[in-house]
Amino acid sequence: MEKPFIGIVSKPIEVTDMWHYMSIVDDIRCVLVKNGALVCSLLPSKSGIDFKLDEEIDSYNLSTEEIEDLEEVIKKLDGVVLEGGLVSNKYEEEVARICIRNDVPILGICSGFNNLVRALGGRVHIDSNIFHNQFGAKVAHEVLIDKDSKLYSILKTDRILVNSIHTCIVIDDELKEYKVVARCPVDNTIEAFELPNKRFVMGIKWHPELMESMNDIFKEFVGECKKKGI
Repeated sequence: MEKPFIGIVSKPIEVTDMWHYMSIVDDIRCVLVKNGALVCSLLPSKSGIDFKLDEEIDSYNLSTEEIEDLEEVIKKLDGVVLEGGLVSNKYEEEVARICIRNDVPILGICSGFNNLVRALGGRVHIDSNIFHNQFGAKVAHEVLIDKDSKLYSILKTDRILVNSIHTCIVIDDELKEYKVVARCPVDNTIEAFELPNKRFVMGIKWHPELMESMNDIFKEFVGECKKKGI
């Protein structure tokens, strides 16, 4: 069986008054390679990037041509990862929509979770509670997992300990179409969701790429991506 070809959606980094860089989280690349994938950086199709300060500001809408170009690139991939980060851009949301529309396996981590939410018309809010923004903490709190979920079938447990490095949350009433499959018992915030009737669409709030105990999530994701070539 050929190795699946998985794209990590790159995020912009700006050096003031000089270069613009596109980056990926290398921990994600490494864990995908470890589980048998070929990995590339999935770049935006627009010629420039509107750099912004937080998760709620991005007024740019991609043109029809830019969306079509993104779709052409994604057609060559077996799966996509939306990585975490401090900012988001509209092309990340569009990548999520394209993957969902074409049933391409997609995993959204932290900021990627947010962009999966936005892709189907949901909303994301800045969290005024600093409880979840524990940067650098290896384990921050417990998460309870719904036993009737893909996540449970992967991890084989309904209770896990996770890191927590994020500043945004999703309110239940504003989450569209997804099935909530994990919550933080401290404040009942949503920690993971899935999209029913799709091969693999999962959003995760914590950073599994930093936890060896979460390797099975990537193993399952890569395995699903392999099925395209069967």
